[in-house]
Amino acid sequence: MIQHTQGSRLEVRGVNKFFGEFCALKDINLTIEPGELVCFLGPSGCGKTTLLRIIAGLEQQSCGTLQQGDVDISQKPPRDRDFGIVFQSYALFPNMTVTDNVAYGLRSIGMPKARVRDRVDELLAVVGLEDHARKYPAQLSGGQQQRVALARALAPSPGLLLLDEPLSALDAKVRHHLRSEIRSLQKQLGVTTIMVTHDQEEALAMADRVVVMNNGVIEQVGTPLDIYQQPASAFVASFIGAMNFFDSAPVNGQRVRLGNRELDLVRPLPATPDGIRLAIRPEDVHLLPQGDGEWEGQVQAMDYLGAFIRTHVRLHGVELDLVVDVDPRSARQLELRVGGAVCLNLPSDALHCFAA
Repeated sequence: MIQHTQGSRLEVRGVNKFFGEFCALKDINLTIEPGELVCFLGPSGCGKTTLLRIIAGLEQQSCGTLQQGDVDISQKPPRDRDFGIVFQSYALFPNMTVTDNVAYGLRSIGMPKARVRDRVDELLAVVGLEDHARKYPAQLSGGQQQRVALARALAPSPGLLLLDEPLSALDAKVRHHLRSEIRSLQKQLGVTTIMVTHDQEEALAMADRVVVMNNGVIEQVGTPLDIYQQPASAFVASFIGAMNFFDSAPVNGQRVRLGNRELDLVRPLPATPDGIRLAIRPEDVHLLPQGDGEWEGQVQAMDYLGAFIRTHVRLHGVELDLVVDVDPRSARQLELRVGGAVCLNLPSDALHCFAA
């Protein structure tokens, strides 16, 4: 049985990073608890990889501190920090066998040969590659190479595991399978893990908490459920999953005007003089039989996406286009068709509101 790793607590305080006059990271404050899997999620250029490299010591912060457990690692070089890292490109030694790749870090710290052999055998069994120990990287598939890279990173039992878009080079089916394996292994080992990704589905499926980043700042930190159901900003709402947005005018603290209708909201309105952006998830819009809904519209297009049909509806009276996700059975019952009339409701408890 593979040994349980003591995961490290990581604290990032007041970290900024400048490249010349460009601010890549601004006032980053974050605590990652022992044994957590945290995903840094955001579009290209948002600062997530820069933050990971600063944690690893591969990049130096312009100011701010980092503490791993009881140790201030702010100025320590990478070799003196307690982490393992897996890169997008795997970075395996092509002239070494799978065994030698996994053993490399253990031999470099002077671990006795017998212990190295036992540790390598143990890890290859865990990642399902014990039958490939004598092969070279070129003889393995992409998914198998990534498993080798993961085993090599875990070999010294690091307190922190850093994953830099580890699945992005794999095809969809392998990626889906391997993310489940990584999550299962991380839970089994208890190693504190940070993963950088731009894939929202990957982050929501794997993470204990998600750190959503944009333009060098943290927009929101929360569980996948919190991030999806309670987005803290219009950016988070638009980046995580599909979302309908439409402008409205405030009537009072919890009421807005949309076209010639007024809507009551469950959530209080933000204090802003510039109007309100309402938002609702496509799956939260209720399509109803003719005459039963508060709003009437016409189906403009229908996209069959397997588990659901993405239906594009133009609302009458407000010239508003909505995307509505409908399961195939409901679509048949409602006799949905392009050009057909529909009725719908916008449930108050599903409406989010942001400053325009």
